[in-house]
Amino acid sequence: MKAVQFSETGGPEVLEYVGLPDPAPGPGEVLVKAASFGVGKPDYLLRSGIYKWMPPLPAIIGNEMAGHVAAVGHGVSEFAIGQPVLVFGTGGGRHAEFNSVPVDIVTALPAAVDLDDAVSIPNYAIAWCLLKEVVHGAEDKSVYVNGASGGVGTAVIDLARDLGFSIIAGAGSAGKCAFAAEIGADHTIDYSAERVSERVLDITDGRGVGLILDQLVGPNFSDNLDMLAPFGTIVSFNALAGLPDTETFSQMRAHLAKSPGIRCFSWHTFDSDADTRQRILAEIIDRFADGKLNPPIHARLPLSEARQAHEILDSRDLRGKIVLKPDSDI
Repeated sequence: MKAVQFSETGGPEVLEYVGLPDPAPGPGEVLVKAASFGVGKPDYLLRSGIYKWMPPLPAIIGNEMAGHVAAVGHGVSEFAIGQPVLVFGTGGGRHAEFNSVPVDIVTALPAAVDLDDAVSIPNYAIAWCLLKEVVHGAEDKSVYVNGASGGVGTAVIDLARDLGFSIIAGAGSAGKCAFAAEIGADHTIDYSAERVSERVLDITDGRGVGLILDQLVGPNFSDNLDMLAPFGTIVSFNALAGLPDTETFSQMRAHLAKSPGIRCFSWHTFDSDADTRQRILAEIIDRFADGKLNPPIHARLPLSEARQAHEILDSRDLRGKIVLKPDSDI
């Protein structure tokens, strides 16, 4: 089989399109023949060597793939040959024409779900957690999300629209803001040219938003507190721009009248909770099957062009999801 492997960490140039032996499913595993692969920020973290859950090298990259069951191992009764499935597991291993994987990271897909769309389901699962699981009982259904034109950002916009949120999207250029508006954001802020906190307060008539979804963080993270509504919550789910310059707790105390909350979130919270993972994925898959969600796809490329996919990822000029396809399917 063909796969994308890396033996050292670094830029896109460390990725190699290689031939490897076809795997066979062991007990409790299924063999999945790939139809599509998702490329996202966790792949950048893996390739760069800064992912907290790094596999030993050399390793196959990738956390997301969709395809059809090609064989089942001993003791597996819940999957059948030919069945469409999503494979979503962290720590790499997915960007190969065949995956032999334990059943707890395999999710059955209805026939109505397109397999190219299916590799965006993990992004929507993260979005669901950010909007529904991390902050319980929130009544203020207003949200600001940064990095709004990428895979998770676009999933947040699409899902938040379906859930009835008022959405303010932040992105780093006028073009990306226009794209965010096109896919459903009520308001957009170009943070390369505007001060976000002032614009959010202007848009919300001084109240602020109930939920801030921040994947950048960065030196000015505490500015988020200025634009938070009373009892609002900031959820950090990445720190692509680094950590804050100022001590965060003292800044929270300075905004005590708002009773602000800050939480960090990772999908790894559910590493030992397969039932919760499957419940969340089922919520998203049902919406995909009903046609309620429409993931934008930035590009479809053959698996052999994984380096180009990562160059696009590194450029931070995304408009949705990058999808790789087995070369035989292009």
